[in-house]
Amino acid sequence: MEIINNFDGENDSDKFTNLALSQNSRKKSKKIIDFNAILIIFGLLMGFIITGSFGIDFFSNDEIKIPGGEVKAFEQNGKTWVAFDDPVVNVRIITDKDCENCDYQEVIEMIKSTAIPTLNVQDIGFETPEAVELIETFFIKSIPALIFDNRLVEIKEYEQIKDVFLNKDENYYLNTAMIGIPVGRYLEVFQISDNDISKGSEDAKITIVEFSDFECPFCSGAKETVQQVLDKYGEDVRIVFKHFPLPIHDNAKKAAEASECANDQGKFWEMHDAMFEDQNKLLIPDLKKTAKNLDLDVDEFSDCLDSGKYEEKVQSDIEIGLAYGISGTPAFFINNEFLSGAQPFEEFENIIEKKINNN
Repeated sequence: MEIINNFDGENDSDKFTNLALSQNSRKKSKKIIDFNAILIIFGLLMGFIITGSFGIDFFSNDEIKIPGGEVKAFEQNGKTWVAFDDPVVNVRIITDKDCENCDYQEVIEMIKSTAIPTLNVQDIGFETPEAVELIETFFIKSIPALIFDNRLVEIKEYEQIKDVFLNKDENYYLNTAMIGIPVGRYLEVFQISDNDISKGSEDAKITIVEFSDFECPFCSGAKETVQQVLDKYGEDVRIVFKHFPLPIHDNAKKAAEASECANDQGKFWEMHDAMFEDQNKLLIPDLKKTAKNLDLDVDEFSDCLDSGKYEEKVQSDIEIGLAYGISGTPAFFINNEFLSGAQPFEEFENIIEKKINNN
């Protein structure tokens, strides 16, 4: 599985592998917070950004030095306190007390220890009027969801991290998918539109929605697994393809558009297969050559690709994926159950058999 975060350095492949293993292990144990991603967003980008005032027990110096500057420590009520100039940042967390996978304490502790130690936390049930309003405002599809107040912008390094927040009405919704926080539960079932590309009957017992990236090697491998599923279950399964090109892949967005342009001529799946078979040929000239090899009308295909006809559709798929907490590719929804990463056929089989037998 490839993760949406962009890591720099010569050990990137190892980091991706470790994160992929972490994602794949969630199914067998309690969901694991991707602390590496959180540290990268909040730690490496921000450093230790200190706001407000808070009490700690382990400082004994009158004056201490932290990354970012010097602060004053003083004794009061049997505790050592550290004074800071900036205000406390308030965060409301939309959650469900009956959802065992919705626990957010580890996430909050990580944010406090790497970024905002004076974070003031309030949890609100997802069915309360306050939560419903926030869910509608930010089109939130999963919980836990973290919404910060406008004091967030007073953090010194806010400009460096603002891209992981959505801002509306002076509220700041943390895009949890971008920093690897797993979904606790979904608030609504995934909806399929008439514009989605699919293979199989709409009346199939099982619908698999795949979010994929044509430049992702794990997605290429997953292609064979999906075919195994189709070979075994036939008319019982429908495959719906959604685009989720990762920002670490320079050619993925244009490749996604190319597949849509091929679909205009009835050859989406042929283009899909060709691009996955040779992921070194995803530059625009290569895509046009592939279109020619597939006997497409090359002029029509080129006009479609060059015009950016499907830029908005690809971006819409990305936004839908992010809203549902997707942070990497491939990612699958099997009816209402989420499966992350390039899982073996047996994982798909177990879920599908369970759902077919329960129907």
